Amino acid sequence: MLSKIVKLPITDREFIKSWFSDLNNIINCIPSALKDGNSVLIEIPSVIINKKIKMKYYIRIDKNFCQLTLEGKEDKMKITVILDDEPFAQIYYEGNNEANFYKIFDEIGRKLKEKIYFDYVNYKENFRNANLSEHLKSISFVTKLVAKSKLILEKEINTNDLISSLEELIASYNNYPVLYISAYGDGIFRLIFVNGEFRGIYINYGGKESYVEEDLKNLKGKFKISVYATKLGDILPTEE
Repeated sequence: MLSKIVKLPITDREFIKSWFSDLNNIINCIPSALKDGNSVLIEIPSVIINKKIKMKYYIRIDKNFCQLTLEGKEDKMKITVILDDEPFAQIYYEGNNEANFYKIFDEIGRKLKEKIYFDYVNYKENFRNANLSEHLKSISFVTKLVAKSKLILEKEINTNDLISSLEELIASYNNYPVLYISAYGDGIFRLIFVNGEFRGIYINYGGKESYVEEDLKNLKGKFKISVYATKLGDILPTEE
């Protein structure tokens, strides 16, 4: 049996879950590994001719851990990430090819640390540069966002002071990493808050569009408001 512990270089639990749910990210950390249908094909070094091992894969994402399991006739490999205050990965193998797998174990751990850090840096840069206000106008973006989110509140309001109503609502749900607020009625507005910080707005009121938070003061009347919670990794727009 082979086992290795690797401390991860980031602590963003939601990003790690999102990253780990994409099999391609993990495959890229395993030397000479390719996806083959519902299996993963790994070529491991041998004395004369490299050996190819085919194993079915299973991914499990839970509240406190992520796990990839690879199972073949004679081999079993697991990569488990524990989402602790300081997340770490455990790489585990047992089977008849232990001597050969030993040669790539260190490389798997090194690539796992390097790739997740590199992807996280790119994600943060893209997130800083993303103009979420412009994307809130797009029905396709909003539809994808809602599909990945959890509806946590629906209510109807009739108000002459919309901002006060929104501030009270946001304060009630500031424990979620991302809040998306959608409303229609005597106007339309869409808002995104990340960790309590305002990050995007779209308004259509009286036939005029706006991306300015200050214009919320002009909205009055009846609105049906829906509040959604989602993960950080699900709010970046993707290419159409």
